[in-house]
Amino acid sequence: MAKILVCIAWPYASGPRHLGHAAATFIPADVFARYHRMKGDEVLVVGGTDMHGTPTTVRADEEGVPPNVVAERFHALHAKNIEDLGVRYDLYWNTADPHHKQWCQEILLGLRDKGHVYEATMVSPFCTTDGRFLPDRYVEGTCPNCGFDRARGDQCDSCGHLWDPFELKEPKCRIHGTPPVPRETNHLFFRLSAFQERLRTWLASGKDHWRHHVLTFANSWIREGLKDRPVTRDLDWGIEVPLPGFASKRIYVWFEAVMGYLTATREWYLRAGKPEGWRDFWYDPAARQYYFIGKDNIVFHTIIWPAILLGSDDRLVLPHDVPATQYLNISGEKMSAGRGEGVWLPDLLARFDPDQIRYYAIATAPETKDSEFGWEDFAQRNNSELLAVYGNFAHRALTFADRNFAHAIPEAGFLDAADKAMVRAVEEQWGKVGRNLEFVHEKDALREAIQLARLGNQYFDQKAPWDLLRKDRVACGTAIHVALRVVKALTLTLAPFLPFSSARLWHALGYDSDVHGQRWEEAVEDVPEGQPLRVGKPPFAKIELAPKPATGPADRFDVRVARIVDVADHPNADKLYVLQVDLGVERRQIVAGIREHYPPEALRGRKIALLVNLQPAKLRGVESNGMLLAGEDESTVGLVNVPEDAPVGEQVLGTRGAAELPFSEFQTYKLQVAEGGVVQFLGKAGETKVSLQVKGVGLTVDKGLPTGTWVH
Repeated sequence: MAKILVCIAWPYASGPRHLGHAAATFIPADVFARYHRMKGDEVLVVGGTDMHGTPTTVRADEEGVPPNVVAERFHALHAKNIEDLGVRYDLYWNTADPHHKQWCQEILLGLRDKGHVYEATMVSPFCTTDGRFLPDRYVEGTCPNCGFDRARGDQCDSCGHLWDPFELKEPKCRIHGTPPVPRETNHLFFRLSAFQERLRTWLASGKDHWRHHVLTFANSWIREGLKDRPVTRDLDWGIEVPLPGFASKRIYVWFEAVMGYLTATREWYLRAGKPEGWRDFWYDPAARQYYFIGKDNIVFHTIIWPAILLGSDDRLVLPHDVPATQYLNISGEKMSAGRGEGVWLPDLLARFDPDQIRYYAIATAPETKDSEFGWEDFAQRNNSELLAVYGNFAHRALTFADRNFAHAIPEAGFLDAADKAMVRAVEEQWGKVGRNLEFVHEKDALREAIQLARLGNQYFDQKAPWDLLRKDRVACGTAIHVALRVVKALTLTLAPFLPFSSARLWHALGYDSDVHGQRWEEAVEDVPEGQPLRVGKPPFAKIELAPKPATGPADRFDVRVARIVDVADHPNADKLYVLQVDLGVERRQIVAGIREHYPPEALRGRKIALLVNLQPAKLRGVESNGMLLAGEDESTVGLVNVPEDAPVGEQVLGTRGAAELPFSEFQTYKLQVAEGGVVQFLGKAGETKVSLQVKGVGLTVDKGLPTGTWVH
């Protein structure tokens, strides 16, 4: 059993947190901790709110209230959002607690006694309008490194470089817009330069599991040469400096906030009645510490915090891994609470299920490079992956068993080759998920889990239990038993990622226990025959975004790649089929007049171009929700050909989410086979000429229908 300390970056108490914070810190840390708890490891998760960051005083100045009012308000909001996301801290604390203050002051004095902290004079920015020294965050200017024009006086949000205020180009007071003047002031300095070689040696040994950009960034600091850094500031909000002559100064927030991981561990054990228990995580060389942060905090956790630990007591455990993410951007720029740019957690949690947010945060996590948030991408990933792949498989396996096998898990009889292959796939994918989680490759781990759901869907379609039920009920029961075994495996392997839906599915499978109390190995074990099921509604809901307004004729259309899943004769019409089609985000039923031209076996599994936003209609008593596109002359009907490797759900023409298109309006637009057999959209006047294509490949019609053939 391993000792795992999960340390989560401390968000500022200056405003709501955005999805970028959650994707970098709270959510991946929670996934990692839940996985190790299921493995049986001793896990402690600590963190809290940074109450003393200068963004808090900036906000307080803007509101005209004391900083503690702002800090306490947003600490409460952070705690609620974190709980609503399903993130489980052992202690979610804050840096205004008296014990944190006391222990930070002790660490500062201990470093001073050992000669690692000394007093010296420095030049700080002074605002002549206010007649006071300006905290670094009150100064903004242009970054000399990357040219970002809103770099702060301590760090550039764009490139992550640390600066002194006067190193910025054209520095200005954030409040008054006037240039600050340099003025000397006395401060305490941390002798960071003294740890240059020890940190170089530490970074060079046993860091193969670190993310490349984290190690590269840390080593670049070593190569440039470490410089001593001030650890106090001219402020009246923060932790007091326990030395004479420093009454008007406070401990610099970057220095005391990183100490919070140690102080929070001490506090948790103190509350547990074991005041010395914290040493198990900080003095045992076998204990592993993981720090979940964004890339703008890499230097503090790979250089400065290790140096503080080395200077305090070289027996203290140093970070085992710092799985820092890159940035989750919006409109090409980093989400920033300070600049008011982001997708805010309170808003997301008010509109969406927390598992939808968690899934997107991990599926698009900027683990090794920046990623971009988009509302369409958010909806698409939920609808085409979480809902259509995982949710669809789990719900149809459960509902089929519930309807046809007396509301219980059916018995497993003889396993044929397909059954055995599916069971092997469970073990293989479970192993891949675990191996990726060990090295904090959570994006890859989630991808492997969803791949198991895809394999489950393929197995379900291959077995076709709706047909097998009539032919061989025992074999059908075996297939459904195996499918439910896959559902169980998915429920447990995805429990660290999706805690709420996993609890619901665990209950649906008939278990009364807590899914989060199960062993990790339980995922590859069989389901109990005859266990009663408690099937409810589908585990995930579709995300509907407001339709985009049409800007051109083609934008009235929403044509996508679909796959025909099943074909049935229309009960009331000899020329019509009733087709079940898969759009990735959902399954639909359409009615098509191609019965005389294609036998069922030529259609099952075939990909088609489907007009998705056509107004639903009943054709001879059967509802149709869409229209497949086909060319037609006097005697022949030919489907629009879609490349076999075209992804289901891929856009063919128009705009995803276009408003509903009435059939009468659809008839006013023209589609026709053009030169080379490529299908073109001609609009109403024949002047639009937009080719139907998937990833640059033009779509043609089946059966060699000639140029000029109309498509509908």
